[in-house]
Amino acid sequence: MKFAASKTLKRAGASALVASFMLTATGCGYIYEQPTTIIYSASDGQMANLGDEDIQLRNIMVISSGEAEEGRLLGTILNKTDENATVTLAFPTETVTVDVEANSEVRLEDEDQATTLAETGANPGMTLMDVKVSSNVTDASTTFNVPVLDGSHDEYAPYLPNAASASASASEEADR
Repeated sequence: MKFAASKTLKRAGASALVASFMLTATGCGYIYEQPTTIIYSASDGQMANLGDEDIQLRNIMVISSGEAEEGRLLGTILNKTDENATVTLAFPTETVTVDVEANSEVRLEDEDQATTLAETGANPGMTLMDVKVSSNVTDASTTFNVPVLDGSHDEYAPYLPNAASASASASEEADR
C-alpha cells in the first residue's frame, strides 16, 4: 500500500511541477501588455483623432528639401460624420484647410488634393511641434507632432515640391 501511495504522490508532484512551469512560461501574458494591442503610427507619418474619432488623420507628414523651402503635406484625412468637414491644420509657419465630404476620405498624395506649405519651418529629419488640428464638425481640437522628411527615399521623391519641374528640366538638359 505504501508503494501505491508514493506512486500517486509522485504523479501529483509531477503534475504540480508541470502546471507551475506552464504558468511561469505563459503567465507573463497576464501582466505584459501585448504589442499588438498598442495603437501607434507604424509608418513615417503621425496620426491624430478629433472628437470620438469622428475626424481621423493618418500617416500625416511633410516632404521638403529644407527649412525655408516649400513642403508638401501627405497623409489621409477621414471624415466619419454625416456632415461635410473642413479640417484646419495650424502649422508653425501657416494654416491650411482641407475639405472632406461626409463619410469619405481625402488622400493628400493625390494630385488633385495636393496641399503645399509655402515654408516648412523645419529641416528634413526634424519634427514640426504642436501642429493644432480642428474641424467645423467637432468641438474638439488636438495638437500633434508632424515629421518633416526629404525626398531621398524613392517613395517620397515625387512629392517634393517642384519635383516634377526639376525632373522635366533635367530631361531637357539631357536631350541637349
